[in-house]
Amino acid sequence: MKCELIQNLSKDIREIAYIQNGIVISILKYEDKEKLGQVFCDGDYFGLDSLVFGINIIDYYKVGKTRFKKESYQLFTELLKDKDYYDKFFLNLKITFLEIASFMQKKEEEILLLNLRKIYNRSSKIKGLPKDFIFNYIDKDRIYKLVEKKLIKEDDEFFYYNPE
Repeated sequence: MKCELIQNLSKDIREIAYIQNGIVISILKYEDKEKLGQVFCDGDYFGLDSLVFGINIIDYYKVGKTRFKKESYQLFTELLKDKDYYDKFFLNLKITFLEIASFMQKKEEEILLLNLRKIYNRSSKIKGLPKDFIFNYIDKDRIYKLVEKKLIKEDDEFFYYNPE
């Protein structure tokens, strides 16, 4: 897959990471298919699958100039001793795995809409997802039904949530 704005993080992320600024998109591998998963925005942790399962079962892709900080397991266990960090991390963990379970059952276009809404509400700089990337995982007809219903909007390169 070639998409200029997207970079696969499989070689970079072997532990958990914290998004300082930007967006990371997850791709779930499920029943011999790849499916768009949740997006992670500023302040979210990703790579939790490697922490829980010991291997990456989810592929992660960063959009544009997303910045993230990798945290070693040893540093992570030290950080968990701080109550605020502990509470924030486990809330994030719960949300992540609830989203994964939920997304397995949802239609592709629903996942896209939920992700675009999350980006609209939570990302400080990036406000959409690259079309070239999305077309690899969701049928164009399904996407353009969302555009026709004015739930999402588009420009030449991106799809965006339409808050109107």
